Amino acid sequence: MKNKKNLWHLVWIGGIYIVLIVILLLTIEYKVKWENKDLNTYLYFYNCSNNLCTTSEKVSTYYSRVKCEKKKCPYIKERNKNLVILANEENEYVFDYRNEKIIDNQYINYNFKNDNLIVKNKDNKYGVSSIDGTVLIEPNYNRIVDYKDGYLAYAENNKVGIVNTEKKINISPTYDDVVLINSSKYGYQEEGKYYIASYDTELPINNISYEYIYSIDDIILVIKDKKIDILDLDLKSNLLLKIDTAYEYTKEEERGTLEIHKENNLLHFIVVNGTDTNEYIFDIKNKKLFY
Repeated sequence: MKNKKNLWHLVWIGGIYIVLIVILLLTIEYKVKWENKDLNTYLYFYNCSNNLCTTSEKVSTYYSRVKCEKKKCPYIKERNKNLVILANEENEYVFDYRNEKIIDNQYINYNFKNDNLIVKNKDNKYGVSSIDGTVLIEPNYNRIVDYKDGYLAYAENNKVGIVNTEKKINISPTYDDVVLINSSKYGYQEEGKYYIASYDTELPINNISYEYIYSIDDIILVIKDKKIDILDLDLKSNLLLKIDTAYEYTKEEERGTLEIHKENNLLHFIVVNGTDTNEYIFDIKNKKLFY
């Protein structure tokens, strides 16, 4: 009888140990599976066919990720090299997606401009910042039209002026539009026509008017009499034959159809001529046109 009682005692103690072990194992499993589990939602930046892609689904290989607040992920507003401007319903910020770090988040609005940033503060005033966060132009302007190499075209009372504090250039806002070209030339619009002027004289250089002027790096795209030409900085044509187009590009929506953008050393633009729509590519370095 005593042996039987001892046996039940051992079975009871053993049962307690087994229950404790089970509880311990369940606790460990909970900690491993759930307590340390990241339940946040992330936006992942990854390479897809040599392009930058994003997804909120976890991928095995990715550049970096950002946390999505309340499971709402930001979207890419603009991209410039390794940087993106991320935006959501509340704010915007500049993010280095390769090194997973925020570059700038002190302003409420950002736009890339010639490897710099047009920024807007809480007072709805615009300025310019470098991509590393250095303030180049304090946000004191109601609207910025263009910025290039220290030259700022700004709008005031629906007219555009130019300033460069370093070179002491201060052209009053009297133009309808301004296109910054380089440190010696700029384009301006007056009475519906564009001209190319010198900072020294503030007068047209070649006395030729255009329907539209677009400038990037060392080239100038001009439109005159429904023909597109590409000029060098000496205002000489790079094209043997000018490109015919159906538009005069005097309206903003017409100018938008050009879809001008630069990739590496290539300038891309689209031309509508009658029922035909052709994409042209201009090799800036070798001065060759393809379509």
